[in-house]
Amino acid sequence: MWNKKVYDAGGLAMHAGCKVIPVGRSQRVILIVGLSGTGKTTTTFTRQNNSKPVQDDFIALMPQGKIYGTENGCFAKTFGLDPKHEPTIYGAVTKRDAYLENVSQEEDGGPVDFYDASYTQNGRATFEFSALGWVEDARNIGPVDVLLILNRNDNIIPGVARLDSEHAAAYFMLGETQGTSAGGKDEMGKALRVPGTNPFFPLRHEQQGNRFLELHRSRPFEVYLMNTGRVGGPEGSPNSKKLTIEHSSAIVKGIAEGTISWTGDADFGYEVAQEVPGIDDLEVLQPRRLYERTGRGEEYRALVQRLKQERVAELQKYPGLEREIVAAIR
Repeated sequence: MWNKKVYDAGGLAMHAGCKVIPVGRSQRVILIVGLSGTGKTTTTFTRQNNSKPVQDDFIALMPQGKIYGTENGCFAKTFGLDPKHEPTIYGAVTKRDAYLENVSQEEDGGPVDFYDASYTQNGRATFEFSALGWVEDARNIGPVDVLLILNRNDNIIPGVARLDSEHAAAYFMLGETQGTSAGGKDEMGKALRVPGTNPFFPLRHEQQGNRFLELHRSRPFEVYLMNTGRVGGPEGSPNSKKLTIEHSSAIVKGIAEGTISWTGDADFGYEVAQEVPGIDDLEVLQPRRLYERTGRGEEYRALVQRLKQERVAELQKYPGLEREIVAAIR
């Protein structure tokens, strides 16, 4: 119902987190979209420059970049939760007033085990934002400055790519990731595409893509594609590399501060990072380099062609989608 109400008012309901990052005397308003398991909550709550979360999972984006919030709490994934890498979420989840489900605990009580997957990896916790002690009220923030589109991939998606308006609408429509335990056993390991990363949208999906392009043109904001998985192959592959929470945090900080240097990518037409402060491994930013160094240049080129074909075929499923959105994938 809320999806439809927002759409009828000229906006777009988005399956998104929101945070504000102080930069100098101002602050940058960041939206984060992604399917379950892509790291949306982690990216929202990981701190850069004393950033503050605004929303965890659902917002309304209106003309001129205005944002409305819907939540006063968070529904966090718990498997593998570690106080070293995610201290904010861990601290809130382990307070007495948090609610946990599908999380292992001995029958007689005692500490919970966030690494026990004998029943399921899809553990969750709910807590109020007040448990954090530092949040920003959605009513107090300015218009959106940045949108991050998360994709937990394991081969040729770069750590971050900068998108123009048409690319932004296309990648928003594609809503890509690789399925994780957050989506259940049927989705684990599969390539998933959900337009807008919003499985709750009640209208024709091309209306999401077209409205997104319309909103972006009403007040342009920066849009980036971020890989929160791996490059070079799945976990266990000898030549693959993980994009860590620390990598992602450095990328988000660099985006907010405008300190990333960029170069064109001849294969996909977007821009990839040439240098990110805090990241000393260029191969996670430009996967082509990893494939070529390990003698897999042909594999890389084959993956590029296959991915392009799959993306074009996906966008062509939506006949009402604006032509420039489909044409952005070439």
